[in-house]
Amino acid sequence: MKNRLLKKLILPLFIFIGSITYAQSVSGTVSDHTGIPIPGVNVLVKNTNKGTVTNFDGKFELQITTGNVLIFSYLGYQTKEITYNGEKNLEIVLEEDTAELDEVVVVGYGTQKKSLLTGAISSVDTKAIQSASNQRVEQVLQGRTSGVTVMSSSGAPGSGAQIRIRGTGSSGNSGPLYIVDGMKTSSIVDIAPGDIANMEILKDAASAAIYGTEGANGVVIITTKRGRTGGIKVGFNTQLGTQWVNTNMELMNASQFVEYMNEAGITSVEDNGYNTNWINKTFSSAPTRRFDVNVSGATDTNKHSFYFSASNLKQDGVVAGDNSSFNRTTMRLNLKSQLADWMEVGGNMSLSSRDRFGIAENSDTRGVIQNMLIIDPLTPVFYNDGEVPQDVIDRSNNNNVPLITDGNGRVYGYPSFSTGEVINPVAYANELNISNFIGSQFLSTVYLTLKPIEGLELTTRYGYERGNTDNRNTVNPYYVSSEAANTSYTGSQTRLRNRRWLWENFATYTKSFGNHNFKALVGYSAEDSDTNTIISRTFSIPVEDFTGFDFYDNSLPGQIEYNAFPYLDNLASFYGRLSYNFNDKYLFEASYRADTSDKFPSENKTGYFPAFSAGWVVSNEDFWNEDSKISYLKLRGSWGQNGSKANLPGNSDITGITLIGEGYLNQDIVYEGNNGAQITGYGNSNLVWETSEQLDLGIDIRAFNNRLRFSTDYYIKTTRDLLVSDGSLITPGSAGFNFEAFNGGTIENSGFEFEIGYSDSNSKGFTYDINLNLSTLKNEVKEIKLVPEGTSLVGASAPQNPDGVTRFTEGLPAWYFYGYKTNGIDPNTGEVILVDNDGNGTVNNLDKTFIGTPHPDVLFGGNIALGYKALDFNLQFQGTLGNDIMSTYHQPSRPITNKPLHFYTDRWQQAGDNASLPGAEHVISSYDTDLVVEDGSYMRIKQIQLGYTLPQHIIQNSKLKNLRVYVSLDDYFTFTKYKGLDPEIGNFSFNSVGIDRGFYPTAARAILGLSLNLF
Repeated sequence: MKNRLLKKLILPLFIFIGSITYAQSVSGTVSDHTGIPIPGVNVLVKNTNKGTVTNFDGKFELQITTGNVLIFSYLGYQTKEITYNGEKNLEIVLEEDTAELDEVVVVGYGTQKKSLLTGAISSVDTKAIQSASNQRVEQVLQGRTSGVTVMSSSGAPGSGAQIRIRGTGSSGNSGPLYIVDGMKTSSIVDIAPGDIANMEILKDAASAAIYGTEGANGVVIITTKRGRTGGIKVGFNTQLGTQWVNTNMELMNASQFVEYMNEAGITSVEDNGYNTNWINKTFSSAPTRRFDVNVSGATDTNKHSFYFSASNLKQDGVVAGDNSSFNRTTMRLNLKSQLADWMEVGGNMSLSSRDRFGIAENSDTRGVIQNMLIIDPLTPVFYNDGEVPQDVIDRSNNNNVPLITDGNGRVYGYPSFSTGEVINPVAYANELNISNFIGSQFLSTVYLTLKPIEGLELTTRYGYERGNTDNRNTVNPYYVSSEAANTSYTGSQTRLRNRRWLWENFATYTKSFGNHNFKALVGYSAEDSDTNTIISRTFSIPVEDFTGFDFYDNSLPGQIEYNAFPYLDNLASFYGRLSYNFNDKYLFEASYRADTSDKFPSENKTGYFPAFSAGWVVSNEDFWNEDSKISYLKLRGSWGQNGSKANLPGNSDITGITLIGEGYLNQDIVYEGNNGAQITGYGNSNLVWETSEQLDLGIDIRAFNNRLRFSTDYYIKTTRDLLVSDGSLITPGSAGFNFEAFNGGTIENSGFEFEIGYSDSNSKGFTYDINLNLSTLKNEVKEIKLVPEGTSLVGASAPQNPDGVTRFTEGLPAWYFYGYKTNGIDPNTGEVILVDNDGNGTVNNLDKTFIGTPHPDVLFGGNIALGYKALDFNLQFQGTLGNDIMSTYHQPSRPITNKPLHFYTDRWQQAGDNASLPGAEHVISSYDTDLVVEDGSYMRIKQIQLGYTLPQHIIQNSKLKNLRVYVSLDDYFTFTKYKGLDPEIGNFSFNSVGIDRGFYPTAARAILGLSLNLF
């Protein structure tokens, strides 16, 4: 079929080429005075309608004749005219104008001038990325664009971050699709920020629809750096810093704790001479360092270029130092070669390795931070010599386990009064439970671009991703209590291997007829990915037999080694897009994509995703006053549909049956000598695509000679047939198995977005650039399926409420906080007054209701950049308003536990007190009420940075091209009413957002940095 199509195209192609042989082909590069290529420059043959636009590398190609006059124009630069005298290659240098640049942005499968965009796209450029001292790419986005939320999943080194574009649109994974140099990737954790040239965030459906099934939660497109003309260039960047926890949270001290417990009727708690501030003892300062080096270059004509970089990041944790550390090494090589005027080849390759040690966290009972918050202050960190209590020694001896000691033989303190699962958090973090995550990733893209005729561009691109992970966990023996004990050396290991290949073929044709400008894209892609389990094992070694943890020893007991049946995850796609504008005034774009995925049942494998957008550049109309203070005004609107399969592991339509017998996992089912079988997952043959439909209306304005920039959008995003992977939420307890994934309902997000910026400079060398953004968000469940009317999907569990502290209910925000409302504290008794929500005169579980939401009403951020001659100053801030945080680290079954200080200072003590918190003997009844839900609004100063660049007259006789030193204070100032450790709560689970189970806080950092360029 393909061969017949090619044969049909060959004859018309030769006829067309023959018809233009009278013309000559000229190519060239347009750059600024520093040699940096300028994309998006209009190249026009004077007195004709013939022209083109430079690509992302500033290159252009045009058919013209000798004597023609070429006009080069671009907003922000002075227009330039030259007469063509038959040269094959032209090197054009444009001088800057006072107006701001109207940059080209990367969109799906191409680029487009920002002034002609009809969708909602935000950009983060090289300058913003280079000024950031963040260690991870996701953190660079914090506070820089409207409608984008970035939450750390943990403050621990190397932990990921959750990016949400226009709110939570799925019941599971709501993260965006990541595209790096055209290749889809599962994670961007392995990208060094210094390698990034620019990032685009596609927010509305029309912009993301070209990615179809994976664009429902938005798209983040990352373009890495390339070599540029001007000889070999060498760059070096380093950061050295220290980290610490800067929190206002306070716990009760020893005397307060004793008084509180005695008031609760626990008279056995008495002052024993110890007064441990567990926050100070658990957290410590920790070093961080980063080194980046890059070498790049290109030929004088920029036909051949290369970019090579290497980066290493080492970050210790503010808890347990090396035991919660992160070490990442990345290498990148980008190559590009124009083999002929009509042919270009290139490739982008990156290799990374990471080694992360972590502590137990985000747990209501077994987390280091959770233990820190509830252990009594009457317990010492270490016992003094000769002061180890005899009962502590007896507990170890009677259970044949060693005492918990550090490397110097000092014995850690065992809880003096706290009972149950409580463990000394310093011992827990440093000696008992250690997790080690080892991973590597290889990501590559190679492409070939052909330009057989003017305006036609054919691209074939192949991408390959391969990753390996090795997750190891070890627990040393100890005995603190029957609930907090491990009497052997135990370990577990899971090794996974994942791979993905993506082959894309697309053609772009650009043509103009007078004032009518067309750009068409058609393409096909095929993708395959799978994940295999190489090893999954747990083992336990008696204390007397232990010689060390060796995960390379295949003789360890309990090993299960196998290649698991992989989930099918293949995708085949057809897509197309048509862009049209009339004289840069009237803009229209339509796209369509069809995706076929193996993750869905046979009848529903294919999803179809259309999108439309339009714009009107009012300022280009003849009636517009050229002397108006507003130099650019564009109205735009879009509608589109996207899909999502991110929450499906695959095989959801298959009913899983496991044969059990012959000692399989010690779960024999044998009947009359025959091995039995068990249903382990019930398939859903009615599963359909999760579809996100979005309407967007926007305005873009530039005024005062382009010094002022303003954009605003209003959007409504409706996600239907929500995919929920946890089938247990709808499985009756009597079933004996779980249902597979199901379509759970509909979520709607809506809101306004605002971005405003103002920049200027004066003749004395002072410059400033101020950018602010703000967005509103309303999240609501519109429909819920497969549960009885009036009921909810049950979410995250916690000790306060085992049947769920979050709920998914029609008419309310997704996964809101669920518990009792209160009506104050009884001034006579000090008891919590629970609201009888149903009015039947009795307060029970049926009265639990909505008590808070994790979703903010407002998100905001901003950046202020100032410069004076060689000095520069950057301030970045970010925050939220209207979101709540629910604390679930309290342990209702363990009355002798410490609490935040306000539980002491704001408590009821005697009859007649008007208190906000109950008396000590009634505090446990507050743990599943709105009394543990607090306002999570905050503003955080993400960065305060001061830099100095050596003047050129000092370094002009050396090989240094640029040398900048800077100091940066990151995440130091936080303004919030939240009384916990850190209001910037992230989480590991979709239904636990905003729940504080003992969260590893974000560390403040003081950084000294140096950046230099050679040659």
